[in-house]
Amino acid sequence: MNIRNLIIVFVGLWLLSNSVFAQDTFSEKESSRPKIGLVMSGGGAKGFAYVGLLKVLEEINMPVDFVGGSSMGAIIAALYSTGYSPETIMQLIREQDWESFISDVQERKYVSYEEKLFSDKYVFSLPIEDRGLSLSKSINSSFNIDLMLTRLFSPATHITDFNNLPIPFLCVGTDLLTGEAVVLDKGNLARAVRASMAIPGYFSPTQYDGRYLIDGGVVNNYPAKYVKDMGADIIIGLDVQSGLKSNIEEIHSITTVLDQVISFNRVEANKKGMELTDHYVKIDMSYGMLDFTKYDSIIAVGERVGREHYASLKALADSLNQLEPGRKVCENTLVDDSLKIRQITWSDKKLKRHDEFYGYLMDLDHKHTTISDLENQMLLLNGTRTFNELRYEIESLGDDDVDIRVETGSVNKGNLSAGIHYDNVFGGSVLLNLTFRNINGGRSKLFTDVVLGENPRLKSMFIINNGFKPGFGMEADLYSLSFSQYNKGSKINKWNFDNMSFSAFMPLTIRNNYLFKLGFQYELFRFKQDVVIDPDYEAYNKFADYGNLYFSFNHDSRDKTAFPTSGRLIEAQFKHVFPFSNKWSDLMSNGSIISFRYNAYHRISDKLIYKPELFGGYTITDKVVPFQETQNENVRIPAVQHLFGFGGINPTNYVGSHISFTGLEYLERLGMFAGKVSTNFEYNFYPKLYATAMADVGILENEIHSFDTIKLLLGYGGKLSYDSILGPVEFVMSSSNIDSSLNVFFRIGFWF
Repeated sequence: MNIRNLIIVFVGLWLLSNSVFAQDTFSEKESSRPKIGLVMSGGGAKGFAYVGLLKVLEEINMPVDFVGGSSMGAIIAALYSTGYSPETIMQLIREQDWESFISDVQERKYVSYEEKLFSDKYVFSLPIEDRGLSLSKSINSSFNIDLMLTRLFSPATHITDFNNLPIPFLCVGTDLLTGEAVVLDKGNLARAVRASMAIPGYFSPTQYDGRYLIDGGVVNNYPAKYVKDMGADIIIGLDVQSGLKSNIEEIHSITTVLDQVISFNRVEANKKGMELTDHYVKIDMSYGMLDFTKYDSIIAVGERVGREHYASLKALADSLNQLEPGRKVCENTLVDDSLKIRQITWSDKKLKRHDEFYGYLMDLDHKHTTISDLENQMLLLNGTRTFNELRYEIESLGDDDVDIRVETGSVNKGNLSAGIHYDNVFGGSVLLNLTFRNINGGRSKLFTDVVLGENPRLKSMFIINNGFKPGFGMEADLYSLSFSQYNKGSKINKWNFDNMSFSAFMPLTIRNNYLFKLGFQYELFRFKQDVVIDPDYEAYNKFADYGNLYFSFNHDSRDKTAFPTSGRLIEAQFKHVFPFSNKWSDLMSNGSIISFRYNAYHRISDKLIYKPELFGGYTITDKVVPFQETQNENVRIPAVQHLFGFGGINPTNYVGSHISFTGLEYLERLGMFAGKVSTNFEYNFYPKLYATAMADVGILENEIHSFDTIKLLLGYGGKLSYDSILGPVEFVMSSSNIDSSLNVFFRIGFWF
């Protein structure tokens, strides 16, 4: 007799016995029936298949009285128990950015501005702890996962006993210290699910009711026993586990190695669970644990397997419904985005909100708001990189009011990072970065970049970011830059710029994307020529000192610095430069400089990105110096390091007024009046491979007394790029109306 017939006979006997019992008691009493327990194993992305199976169970009106799961099975089981329909769960799955959950990468638009200035250019990074450098406890902090789970389970924040959910629920975690299985059936639902799916080494351990928990699948990935203990008479088991691998060729990645190691511990629990299972549904597939973006295909596999079991499941459901009429399996729960917040509290009572968090979350006390706005504030706070872990919980107060409890982990003390770069113009270099955060328990940060190579540099910034209120900062920038001078494509000399600058400024940051700075800069500068063509320039081999008063505005909402697909970059600055010494009085003098740069990134299609750029610069000065050939002897220019320069492909330069220009050699043109319009189309023709068409039109003059004398610059070219783990690899071929010969450029690594 097969399992299907056994179940039908069992149900029939149950109905018969209860019918007889009912005659001996109250005739009007509603008949009872066997209780159904639904079990879902863990299995990463493969767990999406359960949604397809739930669709079949709902179609046949299968009554489900208890549901339990582990790891990914816990997420789907909890959603179902909360009242979400399979169709709604499918919709929720499609709405999530699973790649961001897997990588736990913070969207760049939420990262604080000072962090953006010293990020996106390192190959690796090690965190700094109290005892020095260390490795992280996990690949990511799981911030994005925590946000998602808190939102999805917000309809159940008032329920702390999971037996009171529309369908009673439990999940399983593993005690990190003892290795014991921990049944999670009370507390915060989102936190319980988060603990159950904390894959060791990948997601950070979860603190829950005084214990540190990791993935329940480590010891029990198929919690049939615990669902049986809830009162289930019949267990329907859904299983996407792949089991132990017997062939070494099947263990081909870090995830398969991890799954194999964990599977050793849960073999016995699986065996006991199978013995308790009455209807077992095994779901085999070719997809892996981390194939989260293939949710539609995985859901389809689950529905297909469910329909293979349709007849036996339908027979069971019909037998049960003879005793109790069919009911709606789920309540079609929807996330309610609105919140009425009474107050926001912090897990660390020592934290001073007004001082420590720059105003984030402060304006939500005693306010009606939305989960979306609250998440946005949490993202901005997380973007300050103040904490290694950050999350929040919604605590229901029994009416419409809620409290928001912000949980903070250890403070982020900083990190040591490194990057590499090589190109055929500047040669090779290595970048070392040392960042200290939360200095002396405060909100101050210290960033230091050291570039070792042919053009060495030390750049450091100390900043106290008060967000909406003015802060304080100091910067130091020391570099030695060598570059060749060209005339119509021919090399005529080589120059060396040596600069030491120190500045103090007042920053004002708005929502991590806008930075205003008002400051003063003191600089020492000299420049040398490799071949002495003009002896007059030899006088400038010694340092002269300058002062700069400046005001700047910066906006950066790019999704990334390498191969951006959305956002904008805006840089505007006014500075007044004046000499402290008269060493260069015959060449350089006071000057006021205004500049503006605008870059935008527009997605035309999934693979094509349009990248326009606009730059403009204007100089006012009062000294007569013909630094380059001019038509007017009354040309007035400021210190040479503040002239605008065109040329090269590099978007990042040691000197802020040096601007890339397709087809021109680096700094092939210098002048006081600049304008440039760029058009770039980037096409992602193969994963991580890009082809870009580039065209630049501009002017760069020392004087503008007649538009008839302005020489229009035109550059054009093409670029092939590869997005490697070391940074972008680029091969560029370009030309211009200044020099019709082909200019070839190659680089590997991030710009710094």
